[in-house]
Amino acid sequence: MNPAAPSFRAGLYAAFALIAYGLSWYYNGQLIPLLAMASIVLMIWGAAVWWPRLREGLPWPRGFLPVFMLLWLVWFGLTLFWSGSPYSSWFYFWVLGSLPLVFLISVLIPEPVAEQFWLWLWRGVLASAWILSGMALWQYYQWMGQGIALVNLRPYGPLLDTNSFAAWLNLLFFPTLAVYFVQDGRRRTRFLSGGADPVALFYLLTLTLLLFAFFSTNSRGGLLAWACTMPFAIWGLWRQPAARARFVLIFGLAFIALLLMGYAHGFDLIGHLAPGYISSNISTVSRGLMWVATWHMFLSHPWLGTGMGSYFLNYPAYRLPDELASAGTYTHNDYLEYLAEGGLINLGFLLGFAAVLMYAMYRLLYRAGKALQVPDERRLPALGLVLGVFAITGHALGNFIFYNFPLSLLAGLFLARAWRIYGVQGETAPLLPRIGINHGVITQALLVLAIVVASWNLIADAATFALLSDNGWLNRVITNPNQRALFLLKAADVLTLVRPLATQPHVYLANTYLTLADRETQPDAAHRRTLIKAALSQYRQSLVGIPQQSGVWNSIGTLYLAQGALLDLDKTHRDRQALLAWRKGLAINPESISLRNKIAQLAYVDQGQLKEGVAFLGAGLQRPLFPYPRSNLQMDIALTQWRAGEKHAAELTLLQLLRDNQGYTPAVSWLQAIHRQSAHGAATPH
Repeated sequence: MNPAAPSFRAGLYAAFALIAYGLSWYYNGQLIPLLAMASIVLMIWGAAVWWPRLREGLPWPRGFLPVFMLLWLVWFGLTLFWSGSPYSSWFYFWVLGSLPLVFLISVLIPEPVAEQFWLWLWRGVLASAWILSGMALWQYYQWMGQGIALVNLRPYGPLLDTNSFAAWLNLLFFPTLAVYFVQDGRRRTRFLSGGADPVALFYLLTLTLLLFAFFSTNSRGGLLAWACTMPFAIWGLWRQPAARARFVLIFGLAFIALLLMGYAHGFDLIGHLAPGYISSNISTVSRGLMWVATWHMFLSHPWLGTGMGSYFLNYPAYRLPDELASAGTYTHNDYLEYLAEGGLINLGFLLGFAAVLMYAMYRLLYRAGKALQVPDERRLPALGLVLGVFAITGHALGNFIFYNFPLSLLAGLFLARAWRIYGVQGETAPLLPRIGINHGVITQALLVLAIVVASWNLIADAATFALLSDNGWLNRVITNPNQRALFLLKAADVLTLVRPLATQPHVYLANTYLTLADRETQPDAAHRRTLIKAALSQYRQSLVGIPQQSGVWNSIGTLYLAQGALLDLDKTHRDRQALLAWRKGLAINPESISLRNKIAQLAYVDQGQLKEGVAFLGAGLQRPLFPYPRSNLQMDIALTQWRAGEKHAAELTLLQLLRDNQGYTPAVSWLQAIHRQSAHGAATPH
């Protein structure tokens, strides 16, 4: 083989991995085009690695971990078929599944190429450590100069959560620490006695930057994960030359970073770990309430869960009344979220992953790793990689970690490299002939088909987001509003065909059909009826991919109420269908004030049952409501009480509203009007 060929392949593989890693930074569960591009790059990289393997009949690495990772990836794929929200689960398949996927790609790279691949990849990882540290420090000092409140003076880098960012820095810190000890231990001179190694000095500077960036996040969970992982690092690295002096230096740098970066916060990080503070702090109390709600979610779906990535869709129905400190996007505990979204099997895989890390640490630490018969220059970097993944796996007990795309991806890469050192046991004989497949081209064709189908869906998802969710850029491309509207209508129509599970194109078409029906100037009832039926069909189709859309059920109910006559429904039937849709929407999101008010008006107030309507609205106050929605609901209650003739009760409701929210202008204006007109008659609210 040409000696340049492995080097070229290694560089190409590293480029694929680093491009996917870079694209994952700003995904954050929102920018679907980034997820699509990163996932397609991963699949192309996987095809490049697996193609020759399939041609050879698929020799498989011996050992438990590759089989475990394959089963984990297959499990993630199977969950898509019974998920309660298949479209949402599709995106989280790529986020959570990136960990076993990149592991399986990495461990199947041929050995001569794998070493060079890792050298290139590690250089990119080190570059990312400098970039991320620079982002953290830039955000910290820029915000401090802008006078940002101390509670918000916590960098989050390219992520949306500062605790997850701290976990990312931990993931990078421990492998860098191990490599620094190995590199600096090669010097013949005593520690700090001169003759510094430039490479070791570079690693020391990298560690310094990572520590300063890490402590700038002021993350309690990150600090606990760091503190719980450092003893294992000390255990593994203690026998290195001058280990004591180096650890004194590292802890000294950590202490300086804590002092400098904690100054703006009044050095409150350690105090926030006190039991009294934790038991009374709203963020930790809310986490406990979220965990209770997540447990209830699991009890409602104990076997297969609600589906990956469906937590935020189901959480409003389970949110406890006192939990008003979170957006409800993640449960801040990956183990519980895995349990709720995928049942006991899903949790079993995550616990199995944690057990794998413990076993890896045992093998790399026990008797200083002598049983492995590998030199420390390879064993200790592998230990550092395992410790980095171990740190974020422990951190996942108190934050959402693996739901961050770059962390899952990097954890898979790190563990694959470590396994190559501590766990590789050769390869099996080719598997395909043993199961009756004697022509690798069959599996190669299946691989191509899978990549084409997955890429097709990912590209359609990216186009859906770019054209219908975040399409401000289109205004500069197509300046004519009518042409732009026509283009989007055609695009949405095409997307409903190529990606039926996508929700946004169906909703866009439904809204467009309703708008056209309302603008219809011709007295053609048949044409309007066709548009209304098409809108209703599109709304219902949008619920196939994600049924938990209270807004869509709201629109369906409103359609039946406003346009039911065109559908040949009498008033009783129209009201019944509207109420049914609205109640479904309220069951999904009991916090919806709009739906609660619509149901109260149609089911009770319009029937003359004003007191029942007030009682139904009042029941909503028992739900967990943020201040402004609560004020809106109290205002609706006051209006209904006023119409029922209970003017004194309405005034009391308004007064209670203002006690809770003094800046609610409509209530102030109404009370002022009541007092001004009290001498001349009853005031009428506007």
